[in-house]
Amino acid sequence: MEHLLNENLLKYFTQYALQEGSTSALSIGGLKNLLQNQFAQYLKDQFSLDNIIKSLDKNKDGSVSFDEFMMIVKRITSTGQ
Repeated sequence: MEHLLNENLLKYFTQYALQEGSTSALSIGGLKNLLQNQFAQYLKDQFSLDNIIKSLDKNKDGSVSFDEFMMIVKRITSTGQ
């Protein structure tokens, strides 16, 4: 079950990253679009989303890797913000 979930998350991540010309990173704007389109039911407000993204963009490069994306998804889906 978890394997299927990870495959779907990778599919979403890659789909949005490709729109930006990448397969390994997603801009903060692209990440917000992905989360708002695919995980809207877990998002309570924009402020919380911005804080989560800032705290999990570990290298502060303004983009997120798939691993950072996975941490964000786990955080918003497990705590419900």
